[in-house]
Amino acid sequence: AVSFASKVDGLYQYPIPSVSRSLDWINLMAYDFYAPDRPSTSTRCHAALKDPSGQASGSSGIADWENAGVGAQKLVLGIPFYGYAWRLVNANNHGIFAPANGAAGPDNGAEQYRAIRTFVAQTPGAVVVYNSTYVCNYCYAGTTWIGYDDNQTISTKVSYAKQNGLLGYFAWHIGADDNFALSRQGQLLT
Repeated sequence: AVSFASKVDGLYQYPIPSVSRSLDWINLMAYDFYAPDRPSTSTRCHAALKDPSGQASGSSGIADWENAGVGAQKLVLGIPFYGYAWRLVNANNHGIFAPANGAAGPDNGAEQYRAIRTFVAQTPGAVVVYNSTYVCNYCYAGTTWIGYDDNQTISTKVSYAKQNGLLGYFAWHIGADDNFALSRQGQLLT
């Protein structure tokens, strides 16, 4: 498993010729682009497939590895079965890039998918949003905002992997799934 881009921290290039020649596949960690414990003042999709601003995204990582010389048939798209919970500054401003001031909850805001589903089901007024521009889900209630992948996101990402000739996709990690809901969704498209 490697960084979503062919350069680590934008500085250090992986040895692309050796990687391409020596490995059968490369798992691209197309997640953890943003988290509430890192210096940030707004909510972000930590595993967006696309980002119109040109920042970090799964598709930009795939393109970067291909442009560096690794064929799509060796690339595997990473999909997270967890999300991050942010604490909104204002409960009435709750979209992507809403002002936030850190993590909501323990573990720097990291939440397993099953915990996110429980939050949505048990929190009065919880709202779920799918954003097709970034290809990510988020939910919010009060001052809690959680970015994550859900069934529609998984479908879009698996379809993207197939349409772009990738070797496949992998999940991190299956133990965070909710009764295999995300696993089954990905499997439906393979």
